[in-house]
Amino acid sequence: MFGVLVVAVAYTEIPSLRNDFFTGVFVEFNGMLFDVFVFGIIIAAFVRRMERRQECQRQQEIIDDFKKWDTDEGKLRIAGAVRRLNRLGVTSINFDGIEISNFSFPQHDIKSIRGATFYLGHWYRGSRERMKLDTVDFSDVDCRSVIFSKSNPLSGLGVDAVFAELKDCDFYYADLSGAVFKGAHLEWTTEHPDELGVWHDDEEPPAFQQIHYPPFCNAHLEGASFVDATFKNADFRDAIGILKCDFTGAKGLETCLFDDEETKHAALAMSKRTKNESS
Repeated sequence: MFGVLVVAVAYTEIPSLRNDFFTGVFVEFNGMLFDVFVFGIIIAAFVRRMERRQECQRQQEIIDDFKKWDTDEGKLRIAGAVRRLNRLGVTSINFDGIEISNFSFPQHDIKSIRGATFYLGHWYRGSRERMKLDTVDFSDVDCRSVIFSKSNPLSGLGVDAVFAELKDCDFYYADLSGAVFKGAHLEWTTEHPDELGVWHDDEEPPAFQQIHYPPFCNAHLEGASFVDATFKNADFRDAIGILKCDFTGAKGLETCLFDDEETKHAALAMSKRTKNESS
């Protein structure tokens, strides 16, 4: 305001300044506006980036605080943090060492955890690194390139230790392309029925009614790695791209169900390969 007053007084009291006065003021004013516009955008973008980074860190800290607290409150806190990270465009979330049960990603409106990590293969801090997913539902969730288990750190020592365990988990229609289950233990506590459904021959034409939906029903498994994983009662029927997985060194496949015996034999043969043969 003071500057405007000075300019007005100078224009009124000093006639010699009036020639091209407004032209000069207009040029300077445009230059000032340009500086404000350019530097304002840069500063605003920098501030926004810092705020976004801080918000991501806050949400990740919430997950870190509650990932070992398998309670209703802990699950709600984790779900809320994941949703907020998704809204910020972040899906590669660090769940390393999480222990959680009876949790559903789709029911909490979580659509993607692409690139997330659940176990990075550490063991030097004992139970803090152990990961356990018990009755966790990943149905319809984008799980591409998710690291469920990077490795079992003691697999080469002949020690029967489980650091990454998935029990009774569902992956209906999930996209597991490129997912990693190296050294993980995948178990289903009840055996799956031999038949997926029943035929109604009394109808015209005869109709098939599916009753049982396997845990990998219509899940995309192209490029998924089950190297050195152990299985018990897994059901891979209706899975997509099952023979495009890597089962090198996998154990327990004889307890698993496949679409047909040919597919099962191919998976078993793959499990007997050496790592050099699979690479």
